[in-house]
Amino acid sequence: MCLRGGGHGLANNTDRKVAEWLADEYPLYKRLNHRLRAWWNGSNRFRFWGGAHLVSKTGMASSAPTVAYFYGNINAVQAALATGAVFVGSAFVEFCNARSKDKNSTAPEIHADMMLRVGEFLSLIKLRTSRGDNDDAIRSCLGILENYACLITNSSKGQISVSLVLYTGNSTTRMKIKHRNPGNTRPTNREFDATKLMGYRAITNGTKPRVVHDLKGFGKSAGDSPTLSGVNYRSFLIIPIHVSGRTYGFVSIDCPRPFAFYGNRSSMLMVRCEPVLNHLSDLIERA
Repeated sequence: MCLRGGGHGLANNTDRKVAEWLADEYPLYKRLNHRLRAWWNGSNRFRFWGGAHLVSKTGMASSAPTVAYFYGNINAVQAALATGAVFVGSAFVEFCNARSKDKNSTAPEIHADMMLRVGEFLSLIKLRTSRGDNDDAIRSCLGILENYACLITNSSKGQISVSLVLYTGNSTTRMKIKHRNPGNTRPTNREFDATKLMGYRAITNGTKPRVVHDLKGFGKSAGDSPTLSGVNYRSFLIIPIHVSGRTYGFVSIDCPRPFAFYGNRSSMLMVRCEPVLNHLSDLIERA
């Protein structure tokens, strides 16, 4: 998520895309493109085994007219029409069955409510911790954010990475990734120039959270990692950390799948995890 300089044309193109992203003003055709790509990346309809299951099951269900034609009981036109009708009907039944399972599942809502209650509990108790315990508490907060992000993006454990990026000392341009979620093996505490970082540009251009739907859309220059560890993510959510009028840095939640935070997913995460983020801000302020 670091934008390096390059050729003059490349730099201008990158700057234009970043400015468009910061302004959040996309033309209609791009908004439609985003919606289509979000649907495609979030859909399970066209996954290989899902498609193979649907075709094989509906194919078997609609095979009777073909068998009847083979044995000469009906002609080819009648067999084709009957097979097509049964195939479409079976596919529709499968679709309705899948939708009914999605609607009847209450587990995600229960998990989401649990995250909210944990955050409220943390905000209410306001534990005073030592410096070492404070760091552990911060990482625990990042772990809670990771778990909820996995839930709303339908991601597996280990796919979501949550990082806390803070200014170094009194600098306004130097930053470091101070903490990551528990179990995250990506490096921390490497200081770097943040002026080309998309997170830095976001927090210096307002206080609202921002989503990058697809990092590749910003060109090759967006593929640099500030810690030189490589970039394996495509989309991420940037949450500025502001306490008492001071900007400390931001939380970055990234996912290897593009458009993982599209639509109301990012706002759901912000609402559900607001108590956790408030507690995290308190921990950072007293660190």
